[in-house]
Amino acid sequence: MLKLIFCEFYKFKRRPLFVLATLVAIIFPVVMTALYWNIPTQVNYDNLFSGIVDYGDFLLLLPILVVIATTLFFTEQDNKTLKNLVTIPLSKGKIVIAKIGVMAIISVAYTLVGFISSMVCSNILGIAMENMIQEFILNIALGLMLLAAALPCVALVVWFNKSDLISIVITLFYTIVNYVVHVTDIGMLTPTGLNVGTILPIPLINRWIYQFYDEGSGAAAEFYNTMRPYFVPTPICIGILLFVAGISIYAIIKIYSKREI
Repeated sequence: MLKLIFCEFYKFKRRPLFVLATLVAIIFPVVMTALYWNIPTQVNYDNLFSGIVDYGDFLLLLPILVVIATTLFFTEQDNKTLKNLVTIPLSKGKIVIAKIGVMAIISVAYTLVGFISSMVCSNILGIAMENMIQEFILNIALGLMLLAAALPCVALVVWFNKSDLISIVITLFYTIVNYVVHVTDIGMLTPTGLNVGTILPIPLINRWIYQFYDEGSGAAAEFYNTMRPYFVPTPICIGILLFVAGISIYAIIKIYSKREI
């Protein structure tokens, strides 16, 4: 399996996706730092981290992962090499798991690069950094959770079996719906249950991670206390995302297995 994952990474040799993803992960902490440059005394690390997660992870990591998935799932089809892999023999299920493994590594690497960049920017602003071990763990968890969030969209892309326009449209629609819902009361101020704030992964993840931020003071503390009844416990959040990921991976394997070679 490790050799298969390495082979999947080799596909990016002539593609700039890794470089672009790394640049995006670095740039957003820099942008947030620039926004807070004139008010450093009113900013703590959680303010900076929250902005990075909101824009750099929730808004951009999902499209990046789906673009990467498009490259992974359609390269053999475009180059007509899937038949060679199957005759090794190698099951299509293992091929799918290897591709998702690559996406997981990239997703976690993206969040960790953003984390390192945010630490550098915090030092520049003179922001005190506390509970950094917790922040490090949160970034790893975010990478894996956002992979789970991207998998339903990946399943749709594989099902439509198109690597260009349809994939872009699906990705943009999925990302926008998730992002818009997570900044509304429908997504934020809703109990855990059969509702859009729980079913859509980004609002769910947002209500989970928000409980780890500093309460702050003034309006920030008031908003935090308003949110408190709607925080999602870690076991419930992980359980829901594992269910979403499991269903999505099963669907991807079934769809990919039926692909003609």
